[in-house]
Amino acid sequence: MTNSDTPTMRAIRQDTHGSPEVLKEVEVPRPEPGLSEILIAVRAAGVNPTDWWNRAQPMTANGLPLILGWDVSGVVEAVGTGVTLFKPGDEVFGMLPYPHGVGAHAEYVTAPARAFVHKPAGVDHVQAGALPLAALTAYQALVDTADIQPGQRVLIHAAAGGVGHLAVQIAKSRGAHVIGTASAAKHDFLRSLGVDEAIDYHTVDFTEAVKDIDVVLDPISLDTAARARSLAVLRPGGTLVSILPVPIDPDELADIAERGIRYEALLVEADRAGMQAIADLVVAGALRAHIEATFPLAEAAKAHALGETGRTTGKIVLTVEGTVKSQITVQTLRTAFDGGDTTAIDRHVRPDYIQHNPLAPDGPEALKAFGAAWRQQYPDTTYDIKRVISEGDLVLLHSNVVPAPGTRGIAAFDIFRFQDGKIAEHWDILQEVPETTANGNDMFSTLSRPQVEVPGERWFTAYNKKLVTAFVDQLMVRKDLAAFDTYVAPEYHQHNPNIPDGVVGAKAGLSAYLEQFPQLSVEPKRVIAEGDLVAVHSHYVDAPGERGRAVLDLFRVRDGKIVEHWDAVQDVPETSANGNTMF
Repeated sequence: MTNSDTPTMRAIRQDTHGSPEVLKEVEVPRPEPGLSEILIAVRAAGVNPTDWWNRAQPMTANGLPLILGWDVSGVVEAVGTGVTLFKPGDEVFGMLPYPHGVGAHAEYVTAPARAFVHKPAGVDHVQAGALPLAALTAYQALVDTADIQPGQRVLIHAAAGGVGHLAVQIAKSRGAHVIGTASAAKHDFLRSLGVDEAIDYHTVDFTEAVKDIDVVLDPISLDTAARARSLAVLRPGGTLVSILPVPIDPDELADIAERGIRYEALLVEADRAGMQAIADLVVAGALRAHIEATFPLAEAAKAHALGETGRTTGKIVLTVEGTVKSQITVQTLRTAFDGGDTTAIDRHVRPDYIQHNPLAPDGPEALKAFGAAWRQQYPDTTYDIKRVISEGDLVLLHSNVVPAPGTRGIAAFDIFRFQDGKIAEHWDILQEVPETTANGNDMFSTLSRPQVEVPGERWFTAYNKKLVTAFVDQLMVRKDLAAFDTYVAPEYHQHNPNIPDGVVGAKAGLSAYLEQFPQLSVEPKRVIAEGDLVAVHSHYVDAPGERGRAVLDLFRVRDGKIVEHWDAVQDVPETSANGNTMF
């Protein structure tokens, strides 16, 4: 419990060590910046092996309860006494002091100002949040410690991993000849990073494939036998840098020195100069994190579980941008229709709340009453929220609402607009799920790859929003079917129950529809985009004088093409309980 006058935040905390399930979302007091510190509103935070290692057992971060995370990208909320580098509103990224400065997996975190630098304007928070710990590790190992020079031969183990793929790029930026080990399936990825030689460690013994190495970056060797294999390929005068915090026997160190090889064990440190060098590489286009997956803060346990598979490429990132608004919308919706403490509605909904659902009056009290009436009529209702999109002051929820067990339920899109941190307005579109569809797909699943519901590739948000806006304008406003050829991928997946899969089926379906309603007018009202998901809320009128329909189209964009589409359609009624339109 926290004092009602104390600002709070959401955080991912563990009260014991164990499996990913020990990670719980909790409400805790928001920290305040001390001397020479900044308070950062976290927008994205990387998840690293040290996070799941420390979750499972005490390692470098001791003490419980524990909030994990060292990578931070976000916005300065406040500055402590003595800070001159940053002002509130500055976008920054950096690493909390390792290992004791842990705590990034939360909505806010305090940190020494001089551990951070300004985030480059050309990258988003997800990209920036993926970099600090892994990039600093690679930079401090290869540049500060090994001082690699142009033409040197550098062997990087696990070159497709979080540290490894950044180390490859840093080494190439220094003019090195880079050899990377990874499974064969990841060799194309390594080559795209600039690796000169890729070795499949499953089928090739690297000790027989390479020799005369100047520097080995070793994130994998846990014992003497494993280290001996890397030592065997180093030339006299070469350097082996281990980034694992494992003990090494003095006799082994003496033996390595006698062979004329330098051995260093690196533990990454918060480093403003290193962060600035990393930022400069990003700006120059020489360094970019590959994002394997992103998860909302609340799904940290899923991020840990994915990381522990050992089969990821690049980085995993928790996203906090939009998380607060998304959490508020989900909590408010569930409170209204599932029941519970209605003071949540009092906290999160403005007194002048505007309602566009034609059955519900305006205001928070009406929202409570509407929810109570729904619960009385449908006490066994379940809500399966499939997707959440947040952009600016708008949040969209895509859900399957099932009023009674055994029924197919309703496809629902809810749009919430925020003002001053509270819900100010709400629109929705509801459509019954039919028994059969023209494409064999349901109205909710993800069929395009990767098969995840959360928005991905957030750095393409603006591009994807522009693409979908142009597509809808050409296809539905100007009625030009050639839009399919320009904007839609051949493997297009369709969830509108009346239209077949694929471009050919979509063209045929839309052509028939436009022939049936030659006077159709379509007016897009709002577009909401996050990453590869773009939603368009529109008013369709089949003929002049008709009230028309409220339509929500949700598109997924990958590699510059629309690959998947979901929607819901609802007739506009003659009257409404609130006197507002549905738009």
